[in-house]
Amino acid sequence: MNDQSTSTLNLANHLEIHEFFFHPHDSVCPHSSLWGDFNFSLNGVLEIQVGERTFLAPPNYGLWLPPQTSHFCVAVDQPTHFICIRVHPDLCSKFHSSPKTLEIRPFFHALVKELLHDQYAPDSIEYQRLLAVLFDQMLAANCYDHYLPQTNHPILAPILDQLGQAQLFEQSLQQILQSFQISERHALRLSQQELHLSLSEWRNRAKIVYAIAQIQQGSAIKRIALDLGYQHSSSFIEFFKRYTGQTPLQMK
Repeated sequence: MNDQSTSTLNLANHLEIHEFFFHPHDSVCPHSSLWGDFNFSLNGVLEIQVGERTFLAPPNYGLWLPPQTSHFCVAVDQPTHFICIRVHPDLCSKFHSSPKTLEIRPFFHALVKELLHDQYAPDSIEYQRLLAVLFDQMLAANCYDHYLPQTNHPILAPILDQLGQAQLFEQSLQQILQSFQISERHALRLSQQELHLSLSEWRNRAKIVYAIAQIQQGSAIKRIALDLGYQHSSSFIEFFKRYTGQTPLQMK
């Protein structure tokens, strides 16, 4: 990064916002760019393949890709409104040098939608100010290695397989672990070691991915709540909003 402050840059020449609309199971061939990419969806779940790793990005998480990172995208099961923010190489040193999952808030979505309007001239002060806020939000976002990390660990991998199965969501974590004859403490130690997440957090994220897909397909909120093991829709709505910043109805 050169010594020029971002406050003195013309950010319209250093940040580009592109939007795309994916239909179910559309794909994008492997590609890379000299610029960095921040990819996320305004609705739907984005699946991005980077090498042998698959990253999932529901609407409240996006994927940062450094320059020259080959990747391709697949929309998961439902139409996806996809956003790509391209970052000039001069600004990329402010971000990680490897792919990372960034947490984003509804305000970030609103800001992107505002910037996509044609009412702002790229060289206007208003547009520059909005871009500066957008860039600050990206820099300040919570950062993770992966939204829903995977592992090849011989003990943990089959446990994750069951924890991620929608038909088993009604079962408690303890019930799942009983079938593997492993203590909850041992399983927690493995998950922190391999995933850097607790198993309960991993399963909650798997439930969120499932719930978003079902919402986009038009399933009833009560039906989704029951699928996830909630007897009352209000409990599911509270859980969903805690993870996404939106109620299921708002996302729908």
